[in-house]
Amino acid sequence: MATEIKEINGMFQIVGSITSANCHAIKSHLESTLVTGKDLLLSIEKVISIDASGAFMLEALYKKAGLENLVISIFGLENDDIQEVMSTTKTRYILSNDRV
Repeated sequence: MATEIKEINGMFQIVGSITSANCHAIKSHLESTLVTGKDLLLSIEKVISIDASGAFMLEALYKKAGLENLVISIFGLENDDIQEVMSTTKTRYILSNDRV
């Protein structure tokens, strides 16, 4: 399954996997949204797998938004498919408590 980034009513949703093979493309796409100066809503609830590179990419995006005084809300706290990697890499803190 190819990974897709969909925009639905102003919220981006990643469907598929976030791995070292595609995290640069995903990061570039999402960073282009931050350039507009708008806050970013990102759902990773439909991500079926993530590796450490993907988790660290999301963390870097989260930190970059903070440095630019933007808000990025990443929804995926209830996604069991990513919990182990997010916990192991200590990046789970970037996930929002709110559920979409």
